[in-house]
Amino acid sequence: MGEFSSGQNYRTIEDILRETIQALRHGKEEVFEIAEAAWNEYRRLQKELESVRAETAQAVALVDDLEPKSRRARLHLLQVNRDFYRYSEEEIKEAYETAHRLMSELAAARDREALLRRRRDELERALINMANLAERADGIVSRVGAAMEYLLGDLEGASKMLADWKQKSEMATRIIKAQEEERKRVAREIHDGPAQSLANLVLRMEICERLLDQDVDEAVKELGELKKTAKGSLTELRRIIFDLRPMALDDLGLVPALRRYLEDLRDRLGLSVELVILGEEVRLDLNQEVTLFRLAQEAVNNARKHAQAKMIRVRLEFAPAAVTLVVEDDGRGFNPSEAGNLAGFGLLGMRERAELVDGDFEVTSAPGQGTRVRVRVPLAKE
Repeated sequence: MGEFSSGQNYRTIEDILRETIQALRHGKEEVFEIAEAAWNEYRRLQKELESVRAETAQAVALVDDLEPKSRRARLHLLQVNRDFYRYSEEEIKEAYETAHRLMSELAAARDREALLRRRRDELERALINMANLAERADGIVSRVGAAMEYLLGDLEGASKMLADWKQKSEMATRIIKAQEEERKRVAREIHDGPAQSLANLVLRMEICERLLDQDVDEAVKELGELKKTAKGSLTELRRIIFDLRPMALDDLGLVPALRRYLEDLRDRLGLSVELVILGEEVRLDLNQEVTLFRLAQEAVNNARKHAQAKMIRVRLEFAPAAVTLVVEDDGRGFNPSEAGNLAGFGLLGMRERAELVDGDFEVTSAPGQGTRVRVRVPLAKE
């Protein structure tokens, strides 16, 4: 009975090994196809990018051609408005129609230029991403072949290597997705904020041009409003730039960057936040500082947007072996064991970001009892 059991186990292991090798060979062929498809897509994007670049150049040339024409038409219209008694009704009508037509054509040309520029930039980014993807696919092909050879000699070691590879691949995919979502968010902020303000500035500048010859006091008043709008746009741009990459993080370190970020939240939103520093502050590895800053930023945003917290406390503790970040709030809390909550609040991405610097990530929360996010990152050894 024992011999039958041993033989059966042996055959089972042999079948598993054979099926695993077959699956790897089939997977290798699929990766070859994926790599080829990636390069085909790369070549398609190249052709589309060349076409869009040519169209963009034509659009730029059209705008360059229309701008002086529109400017001359507007100046002529101003002259007609000033000395309208010197012109016939037909000449006045023609001046208005010509100025309106050229302004409309110029606005349409500028919109098309902006659209083509955005499409060109998107294609350039997509081309870079696709090249990286194709190169990674080529690398995966060679690694899968090596994994097959390794599997024949050490099944357990090969299985672990494949599991690690799969985990890293999934993590990389999620990180890329998160990066794209962040880019979309920044693009929306710029489009809805500074871009709209700048468009309004252009329109009001044209109004000032007309007022300078008609009502100087009103023109001065309008210029004052323009100055306020420009300052607001500049402030908004600086906030977006700080969110993308705070300069203080590179120049001064984690603590000054966090302090400035929280002070901005207090001043701009009236949010009640507190920063506590324990231990002797030291500069960390740049990746660690960026990771801890982003984790603190994400945790504070969750507390502000989702938890409806009235008080947020950020604590940073420096110890000889590690740095610990704790973000606590008095918000409504949630059940961390529910996968939907983890995904919805970005906690899975935060955990993965912490793991990239060998950090430990922990969330403690309960409905009605606030939330506590704790990250411990070991200090890099010299």
